[in-house]
Amino acid sequence: MKGNKKWRTAGLSLLLAALAAFCAAIALPALARTEAAQPRAYEGILRVWHIDGFEGGKGSRASFLSRAARAYEGEREGLLLMVSAHTPESAAAALAEGRVPDMISYGGGCGFVADYARPLAGADCPAASFGGRAYGAAWCRGGYLLFTAEGDFSDISADNTLLSEGRGGCAAAAAALEGWRGGFACLPSAQAYRDFVAGKYRYMLGTQRDVQRFLTLGVQVRCKPLDAYCDLFQYISVCTEDEGRYAACLGFISLLCGEEWQKNLTQIGMLGVHAAAYREEGGILREAEEAVPLRVFPAFADEEAREAFAAAARAALAGDENGVKKLENYLV
Repeated sequence: MKGNKKWRTAGLSLLLAALAAFCAAIALPALARTEAAQPRAYEGILRVWHIDGFEGGKGSRASFLSRAARAYEGEREGLLLMVSAHTPESAAAALAEGRVPDMISYGGGCGFVADYARPLAGADCPAASFGGRAYGAAWCRGGYLLFTAEGDFSDISADNTLLSEGRGGCAAAAAALEGWRGGFACLPSAQAYRDFVAGKYRYMLGTQRDVQRFLTLGVQVRCKPLDAYCDLFQYISVCTEDEGRYAACLGFISLLCGEEWQKNLTQIGMLGVHAAAYREEGGILREAEEAVPLRVFPAFADEEAREAFAAAARAALAGDENGVKKLENYLV
């Protein structure tokens, strides 16, 4: 897929139309263990880059990947996985210099990955698909959640509800697609959390990250998951052109998306995509995990497209129904 510029904004509407036709029945991305994904005899080093495209839960997703890498190495004699943390900017610069890893783990704002991603055998991921083939697999996700300390969720209004805008997310879109309209206050996530805890608002629209803030300080809240849309997915793509490395990469992704490591997502406060992480645990995160998002934002949309999406969300909240239609045109 290297050199394919169809993911760029100029052709985004055509791309999304193709995605929508391909994905008539929207489902969470899934990766099945297939015969092609079974480990082969490659020995050597696999390089994995990790990019935090949005606020997570707790701890480090890069460290979680490293722990999964150690487990995979235990299954494969002579194989070493090296996980390195990047920003979108540092990863894009390194790729432009010709330094291409074997795999990249990424969230939103990393459309450049599409130029290096190879089709994934056994993957079913509508948000990262093109032409009937998946070029990425989601391995964990977050979610948009409505919190309250005293309300019953029946009186949401711009006067009593605050939108928490974390890095890499679009809370305004979550609100607009739930049918909310009005001049809702929207603040950076840390400030929004402080204002909500201080009692300035009855409700706050936040994410899984806020669950950890509440738990840390012992703040008691109730939660209502919002399932109209989600863009808080962590994807992984294979970039290597070497077939032996490619097969080994598929084996690692199969492990990462398997039931054992999906259950381990409780370690970092993220939600499972292919298996329930919180099946045996009650509470807010189990509710959030069970609320499967109806629509998702394309994994390979670039920053210009994300900015246009956010602008449409703000317009929709302000009452522009054309803004709602624009939002829906982006989603798969």
